[in-house]
Amino acid sequence: MDTRALQETSVRYFLEVVRCGSLTEAAERLNVVPSAISKQISRLEASLDTRLFERRSRGMIPNAAGELLAAYAFRNQLETERVNSEISALQGLQRGEVRLACSAGFSMELAPRALVKFRQSHPGITFHMEVATSPEITRMLSQAEVDVGLTFSQAPQPGLNVEYRITTPVMAIMHRAHPLAAEPSLTLARLAGQALGLPSRGIMSRQLFDACCSRQGLVMTTVFSTGSVAALLAFAQSEGGIVVAFAQLLREHLAANHMVAIRIRDRWLAPLDVELQTLAGRVLPQAVIAFLDTVKAELQVACG
Repeated sequence: MDTRALQETSVRYFLEVVRCGSLTEAAERLNVVPSAISKQISRLEASLDTRLFERRSRGMIPNAAGELLAAYAFRNQLETERVNSEISALQGLQRGEVRLACSAGFSMELAPRALVKFRQSHPGITFHMEVATSPEITRMLSQAEVDVGLTFSQAPQPGLNVEYRITTPVMAIMHRAHPLAAEPSLTLARLAGQALGLPSRGIMSRQLFDACCSRQGLVMTTVFSTGSVAALLAFAQSEGGIVVAFAQLLREHLAANHMVAIRIRDRWLAPLDVELQTLAGRVLPQAVIAFLDTVKAELQVACG
């Protein structure tokens, strides 16, 4: 086996195929033709004298050898980032990038507000934010595509550190002119028959809501569903419907648009944990460590 192959461009191309699951998508992200990636992977397999992928009609999946190489390559990538971070630390927090992945609800107010506050003290730090579901955030963290994950969680995720956790209740959001807007609290049964706007079925809060309604045999009138929090809020504001969401993350928007949030009190509908996550075993760049403290403070204000 020629171990020099592990330090060449072919490994970078290999990792992108692992992330994307296909040559075509990897080629688009790397801005090269698919044949160039195919050639590099064939060269890598020849150097290591083993196949690295199971080639299927709908993509490429790493086999056992491919998974071992991917784990090595990811660790090597993180070590390179660690060295770069230590070099940057010698100059303080004057430059660097923080890569954040968050659930849609956090992208409306909390994450941008934390970003702006952080850059007031550290204007040389740049940010990239991905909006994704909880499983996608877990994948991006595990593959070192992002530095920080901000999402909801119901169970521990292997390979991830929880830097901070706080609970937040599910609430019913509506325009203050809605007939139920003066209620001190609501039950799921009280929402039956109302025109509801809910997150898409793949989103954790929707799964929790549907499961709780099913346990009680409640049939809800869902007239609008989407993965866009902004679209859900527009539905509640203009159509007179009710949106089920985590209102603590949206306080500024609700106040500015004459909307209210009422706690849903139901023994089947428990609050969810908000988690600030990082990859376990990774030495975090100084900019990421400092940004975590800013996000924690914002979460304490929003959910505390």
